[in-house]
Parts: sequence; C-alpha cells; structure tokens
Amino acid sequence: MTFTRRGALFTLALSGPLLAAGIATAQGSDWPNRAITLVAPYPPGASTDFIARIIRDPLEEQLKVPVVVENKPGAGGTTGAALVAKAAPDGYTFLVTVNAPVTMNAFMQKNFPFDPMKSFTPVIKVADVAMTLAVNAKLPINTVQDLIDYAKKNPDQKMSFGSAGVGSAHHIAGELLKQKTGLNMVHVPYKGGGPAIQDLVAGHIPISFGTTPAVMPQAQAGTIRIIALAEVKRSPDLPGVPTISETIPGVDTFTWVGIFAPLGTPKPIVDRVNAIVAETIKKPDVIAKLKTQGATAAGGSPEELQKSMKAEFDHWAKVVPSIGLTPQ
Repeated sequence: MTFTRRGALFTLALSGPLLAAGIATAQGSDWPNRAITLVAPYPPGASTDFIARIIRDPLEEQLKVPVVVENKPGAGGTTGAALVAKAAPDGYTFLVTVNAPVTMNAFMQKNFPFDPMKSFTPVIKVADVAMTLAVNAKLPINTVQDLIDYAKKNPDQKMSFGSAGVGSAHHIAGELLKQKTGLNMVHVPYKGGGPAIQDLVAGHIPISFGTTPAVMPQAQAGTIRIIALAEVKRSPDLPGVPTISETIPGVDTFTWVGIFAPLGTPKPIVDRVNAIVAETIKKPDVIAKLKTQGATAAGGSPEELQKSMKAEFDHWAKVVPSIGLTPQ
C-alpha cells in the first residue's frame, strides 16, 4: 500500500476531530450525563444536610441532571468522607462537609481510613457556621460561668456533653472546656449534631455543642438555650451571644462547610461546580436562608480552600496532642 502525503493529510483531517473529542471527554466535556450524588456525612438536621439541600436545586437547574443528597453518618463524619475519598474521580460524587472530617478527625480516631491531604480535590467553601454551646432550657444555666458554678455545686450530678462524634469540632471544643475549667464532664458522641441536639431537647444530656443550623430551630422553639459560641469572635448573626473565650480563654474552634471531590476529579468539572455554587450563595434569598440558621455565605477558589484546609490541619496536629487527647 502506498502511503502518500495527501493520504496522510486526509487521515489527520479525519482523526483530528476524533482525537480532540477524546481529549475533551477525558477532561469531562461530556459531563454530566447521569445523576450526581452529594454525600452529607451527618444525619438530617445537621449543617451539612441543610447546606447540601440549598445547593442541590441550582446544581440540577444548571447541569440538567438529577442531584441526590445522601446522608452517610458515622464516626464524626469520617464514614461519609471515606466513601467519597474512595469514589471514582469522575464528577458524579461530591462531599458536602464541615471541616472536621478533613482537618481534625485524623488526630482523634484510630485507624483513620484516608489521608485528608491526599484524598480530595477541594471545590469551594460554601459557608461559615458557628459552633454553639447549648443547654437544656430547664436547667438554671444562662452563661458559661453559670455552667461552671452549677457543675461545682452539683458534683454528684453526672455532667455530660454531646457531640457529633469522636474527632468532631464539637468534641474538641468540649475537651478544651474540660481542660481549661477542670470540670469532670463525660463526652457522649453521636452520629451527628442532629441526634445530639434531639437528646439535649429530651433531657438525656444536659449540655451539647452544635452548629447553628442544628441548634437554631430548637433554640427558637425555647426547648434549649444557647449560652455561648465556641468561636474566636462573636457571630454577626448572634451578636448577643458571647464566646466561651470571653469567660474561659482558649476554648474556640472554627467551623465551615465546604464541597470536596475525590482526588483527581478533572479541573473543568471542579471549576464548573465552583462557579455554580459561588453564584448561588450570592443570591439574596440564599443569603437569607443561611442567615436564619446562623450561617454566612463564604465562596472563593478551590486553591483558597486547599490553603485554608492545610493551615487548619497543621493547627490541629499541634493542638490535639497538647490537650492530652489520644486517638480513640
């Protein structure tokens, strides 16, 4: 067979579009063509579930495919995060999580199933949320000092605090409070902040930490009372609520909700989801929804989220051992 220059050019002309299509497909240009799953690693009622459902509709509208929210609670968010860490990086599975599973849990849980710094591609920080310290409304406790005094006056009464699980920001805040005050409080881990607050309402535990989306509905109903924030500074949405550190310096955490994809997810897909969510959280009605739950819209690039995540990971690597906590 004679291979002529004209034949070669003709072959290239035919193969060029096919080659380009193959490259485009590899980069995710045919994405999406089926349902997308948003994994929320805590039960319904948690901040992750609330925010996942806020962004679901705009993702469906823009991407023209179903977007399903799946709650996968357990191990302080680690169970759901691990599922996403092991998922195919094809743009069909995303993690909507608070920062604990990707910045704190690794230092608090034995046999941690993934490396947070090597398992995810950050997409966007959706919102900042406040970590609250709340008590059952029937208790005569209105302030952090009241809590300390009450515990000291009732040494025979079992003081326990609820959290979203071992390694969660809730857990760390409670351990910091124990260390700084000397209170003998028992940690009661749950599969998420929602169940912890349910038991707080029922009176099964006297106090609990919880993110604002999990706590606000019950606080507004009067069944529980927010006495302080486990944050560095007061929240603009809860200006009358002091921080714990105003009474006991050093009892603070930082909590936010972000979206992550499995490591290796194509950049065009990551950028597309980032753009949709960034546009969504700028809308007045979404800002208002977030505000009713004590959450503040964030935003930013994937690179900014990566930098923030790394800084917090390094921070907790030092803080957790310093307060005498060992993996459980």
